[in-house]
Formats: sequence, C-alpha cells, structure tokens
Amino acid sequence: MRFAQVSDLHLCRHPDRIEALRDDTPAIVAALARDLRRIAGILDCVIVAGDLTDDAHDESFAQFEEMFAGIGVPVFTIPGNHDGPAAYHDRKTRSAFLRGADIAGRIVQVGGVRLLGIDTCLEGMTTGAVSEQALDTVAGALDAPQDGPLVIVMHHPPFVPGQRVYDEISVIEGAARFAALLEGAAHKPTILCGHIHRPYTALVHGTLCLAAGTPVAPFAAPLPFGDGDIAPSDEAYAYLVHQVGADGAHVLTTRSVPPGASGARDAG
Repeated sequence: MRFAQVSDLHLCRHPDRIEALRDDTPAIVAALARDLRRIAGILDCVIVAGDLTDDAHDESFAQFEEMFAGIGVPVFTIPGNHDGPAAYHDRKTRSAFLRGADIAGRIVQVGGVRLLGIDTCLEGMTTGAVSEQALDTVAGALDAPQDGPLVIVMHHPPFVPGQRVYDEISVIEGAARFAALLEGAAHKPTILCGHIHRPYTALVHGTLCLAAGTPVAPFAAPLPFGDGDIAPSDEAYAYLVHQVGADGAHVLTTRSVPPGASGARDAG
C-alpha cells in the first residue's frame, strides 16, 4: 500500500494579511495537489493530517475540496486546530467530499492497511487532547485481530519534539493513557501527524511517528533542538510518500514540489 502524507495547508481567504503564511498560499497548495495528481498512479490514497484551512471558513474548506477532489485516489482527512474543529465538522454535514474523506473516529481499510483517524483538537486552543472515547477506539484497534498494519492519523504529535516552542504547542490531554496503550501494544502502529510545521521523525514506545511539515508556513529555530525562538523560514518543502507492506515493512521517501510550480514563495 502506498500513500502520500501532507499536513498544515492553511488555506484561507486572505493569506497576505497573516504574517506567518506565504502570500501565495493557494498557489502553493494548488501546485502540491497537481503534483499528487501526477503520481496518483502509484498511490492508494492521500492523507491530510489536519489544518486544511487557516481560518475555518466555508470558502476555505471549499477551496481545499476543489483542489483535492480531482487527485484521482481517495483523500482522507482529520481536523487540525485551525479547522475549528467545530467548523470542520459542520462543513462535513454539507459536503459529500469531506464527509467521505473524514476518518476521525473511524477505521477504513485501504490496500491491506487499517487507517484510524483521531480528532485531537480543542475549540480555540493550540494544544490538544485525546478524549476517552478516542482512547477506547485506539485500544480496540490495537487489541483487534491483526487485519493488516494499523496507521493512526492525528493532528497533534504524540511526542515531545525537543524544541521549546513546538513542545509548548504539542501538549495533549490524555497523553499518559495514550502512551500506555502504545507501550503495551503487541503490534505497534505507525502514527502520522502535523501541527508543528517542521518534519520530524520520532520513535515513541516502539511506535514510529512522522510529522509532515507544511508547504506554506515553515518555521525554524537557529538550532533544531533547544530553547531558541522560531521564525518563518524560506526552506524548501517536500512531502512524504510511504510504502507499507502487509508484513508491516515500512519504507518512506520524500518528494519535492517542482521548483517554480507555485510561483513566488515570499513570506507574508
């Protein structure tokens, strides 16, 4: 099973008014969607790990749907903190595309792999939570008879990145029980996340965790770990492409969006 992982697209009506976003955010995301369409022939699906929008506005969700509905493979999503999440769930009631794409709270089987989405977002909060209901769903998925590898998709990372600002926004209520479930799992899942606007790979209680970064609002600190402040970065973006075998073998590579495909990439 092969899939692409992207996150933190932050589509909105006025990106030029938001300091953290690049002015041509819609063009950047459109270029990413076009590139996903180019490689759709080798993919089983595309996973978007939250923050489809920056302003949780209906027009911004519609913009995402227009860009991603024509990729040619199933698209699966979960909400990010910028999506509400109330506005995301409200939009879902009126959008057949988002209703089919959303995997928050449910398991879907794709190419021999089980995908489980978790909504970790708290309304109006940057930090997150894993509810008791979500924890029970995770426990059930981990305890279920093995019917292919399990991939959990959540917006907030279930690990401490080691950089002060990212650590502060990565706090998750319910993290202790979630960690205990991972530690006790006989068959370790893979976890896909976003939120921290930097690509990170972590091993947590034997579980591989992968944060996808962002194409439109990358941030960096003078040092990758430590107490430094972060600031907008002009570094290049590459999204993640995974290959997962029925035996759990997991191969990961990156794919850069072609240079110039989105036009100028100035920070707002």
